[in-house]
Amino acid sequence: MSAKFKYAAVNEAVIYELVENNEGKKPINRILLGTYVGIKEISGDYYRVATAGPDGWIHKDDLSDDMGLKVFYLDVGQGDGVLLEIGKYKMLIDAGPASNMHAYLTKWQYTYLLKNNQKVHIDYLFVSHFDLDHYKGFIKILQNKGFSFGTIYHAGILKFADKGNPYNSGLGNTVVKDGIKYLGKIFDNLVNHNETAAFNRDISNFMEELSAAAKQGRVKKTKRLKAGDIPVDETIEGKKFRIEVLGPFTEKVNNKHHFVFWKDEGKTINGHSLVLKISFGSRTFLFGGDLNTFSEDYLMSKYASNPPFEVDVAKSCHHGSSDFSEKFMKLVNPYATIISSGDNESFSHPRADAIGCAGKYSKGGRPLVYSTELARSVNLNTKEVLFGMINLRCNGTDIYISQMKETNRPSDLWDSYNL
Repeated sequence: MSAKFKYAAVNEAVIYELVENNEGKKPINRILLGTYVGIKEISGDYYRVATAGPDGWIHKDDLSDDMGLKVFYLDVGQGDGVLLEIGKYKMLIDAGPASNMHAYLTKWQYTYLLKNNQKVHIDYLFVSHFDLDHYKGFIKILQNKGFSFGTIYHAGILKFADKGNPYNSGLGNTVVKDGIKYLGKIFDNLVNHNETAAFNRDISNFMEELSAAAKQGRVKKTKRLKAGDIPVDETIEGKKFRIEVLGPFTEKVNNKHHFVFWKDEGKTINGHSLVLKISFGSRTFLFGGDLNTFSEDYLMSKYASNPPFEVDVAKSCHHGSSDFSEKFMKLVNPYATIISSGDNESFSHPRADAIGCAGKYSKGGRPLVYSTELARSVNLNTKEVLFGMINLRCNGTDIYISQMKETNRPSDLWDSYNL
């Protein structure tokens, strides 16, 4: 037996309990495209494997040496949190407001590594912007010495404490030129930033844990990203994998970089979220943080006649808020939109108009709109909240989006669509 492991080559690949006369009998499990399978035995056209869910037998044609791209849109409550795996790389785009992401990584996804005292290395960690429902979940991950990190990317705007703030806004000093307000305080290296003013409580906690992890040698570097940057550009499994930064932009004011200041601090920090366009093979994906109407109009003006926003799958900006531009949504024009939101919040996310427009401004005949909140369920006996997830798998040509059905039957576990 040459290979010790392979990956599922088809979505919802069938695992059988037994093989008779070189034919699989009694389906007991279905696994998603790219799922790892450890090979225990070969019999004819079937491999006996250990995998997620019940182990059993799988046909050899349903296996591949390639994993493809796996994207896990985690239900982190009211916030965003996404894990990506491709080739040798692991990446996080935001981590929500609490411990959901840490719990998923440690109690499910990477349990096998941590139990064997192996470090989990996150190659790229993207903080779309420093609102706590996007970054606070990173604090517990940074604290965990079982994790190490390559580059931590961010958009460059932090929040200061109200008490003793020497600046004229909670984000730093602002200036006005030609009737336009700008923010001049921009951070790059978050470990060696030389800032003397106090950050707000949650930012301070993040910065303290980041500094501690860096001193322990668990963080390689931090860097601000801007429009035009390409942090990842590689060939993986014979296909191009690329991450392009579409925003934020800065403007030169008195020969220094500034961000446009929109209306208030919230609109400004949200509007200057990292905007990431990810490509694998011929398929594309968009992550836009908490973009709003101001910033979407601004980005459209920057790209003018050559807008780069159209993708196959889009993560809905700002949790399905009503603060969006219909023109921008038309330009994104995805087959599927994924909304990340939570219960017990005052915003009523996702808003009805955001859901409606997500469907209206899609290129598919039957547009797909997913919600991490709807992927959640409750155990009626224990009242335990079972946090959900939207699973996306891509081999560079096909995209499959799957979520678990509420009945826990491994042989019929998934509700899947192919794009």
